[in-house]
Order: sequence, then structure tokens, then C-alpha cells
Amino acid sequence: MSKALEQLRTQCEDWGVELDASQLSLLSAYADELVAYKLANVIGTRNRDLIILEHLLDSLSCLTLAGLQSGGSLIDVGAGAGLPGIPLSIACPHLRVTLLEATEKKVRFLQYVKQRLNLTNLTVNHARAESAGREARYREHFDSSTARALAALPVVLEYCAPLVRTGGKVLAMKGRLQEDELSQGVAAARELGAELSETPRVYYRSELTQKERRLLVFDKVSTTPATFPRRVGLPKKRPLGA
Repeated sequence: MSKALEQLRTQCEDWGVELDASQLSLLSAYADELVAYKLANVIGTRNRDLIILEHLLDSLSCLTLAGLQSGGSLIDVGAGAGLPGIPLSIACPHLRVTLLEATEKKVRFLQYVKQRLNLTNLTVNHARAESAGREARYREHFDSSTARALAALPVVLEYCAPLVRTGGKVLAMKGRLQEDELSQGVAAARELGAELSETPRVYYRSELTQKERRLLVFDKVSTTPATFPRRVGLPKKRPLGA
């Protein structure tokens, strides 16, 4: 086992997340695919250790929140290279994970990884969030949604909240968060049938790179009005809560 993978395992253990040998092997294989894939630039680095300790570990920090490890369904909106959805599907075999991605070349990579790693609890869908949120098969269907490095908080919420059932959760992964973005996000959530419930900070072992990471958790408290999500492009052009 590489040093980076061992550091990932140890940090996850500190978070209360136990990864067995087969899960660590799959995470290692996923990192290898991110390094080796040549048909598209799906991630900004080819450094394997950096991928493991910056991207995979960051994705697994979602498991510090209660509930995800027990199963259910999760949709990763704007999945990109599969982060956090693919690491979560590996770490939580009872969790049904859907990757929602609008860019075709990234969708092809996600489908390739799903097949290569035989991730039977993973589904890949090619669609924009604004369109998916209006389809009956997606709308208010999932127990939880995640988004990582996707957009400003009000935009993330308009993409994610319509996809989550009442009683479910929207998890927005954020670094340093300005107060105005948070207040706009809280206001947007009210319009979408959600409310902020917790904002825990993620803590890392001293030997790892220290960075600011917060997990913003919104509870879905009522049905999202039929007017949301708005048409393609409008959530970013005219964000809610501004």
C-alpha cells in the first residue's frame, strides 16, 4: 500500500470510517484511472498522491456526517470526474449513487470507470441539473444530494434541492465561505423548501495538508415549488437569495 493510501485509510479511521482491503484497492484503482485517462482532461492533476490526499480524501469527508454509510440513495450533481460520488459508492456499497453530469466527455469517463471497477451500486446519467430536476424519475426522488466545487451556494441549492425528497438532505461541500454567500444560500433554501441545519468543519491529521473545508447540510423540509429549477442558465445568471 502506498504511503498516500495509508494516510487516507488512517484519516478515514479517525473519522469513524472503516475501509477494508477491497475498498482500498478500488480507491487505488480509481486514482490510477484518473492519472492514466488520456481521452479528456477530467481532473486538474496527474499526481497520484495529490489525487488520493486532495480529491479522494476530501470526497470521503462527507462520511463524517451521519446517515450516508447506512445506505439509501444519493445523487452527485455536476459529478465531473466522479468526485465525491465514486469514492462514496466504493466506501458505502449499500448506498445507491447516481452521477449527474452535463459534459459528454466526462460522462464517457464516468461510464468507463463504472465498468472498469464494476461498481454495481453506481449509475451514470448525462443531463443538466436544471433539466433533471423537472423529470419525474429524478424530481424529489433521492435521499440526499452532494455537490463539490460546482457553483455558488444559491446555485448549488437550486440544482440539488428539487432532486431530494422531503426529509432528505442537500450536502454542499465548500472551502472558505464568505458570509454573504452563506446568507444568500440560506435565503435561497427557504424558497426551495430547505433550511440550513449544520455547518461542520472537516479536521485533518497534523501530518496532512491543512485546508478549510466545511460541509453545509440543508434539510429538505417541504416540497420544492414547481417553478424550480428555472430554465437552463438562469440559476447562475440570476441566483436566488441575492
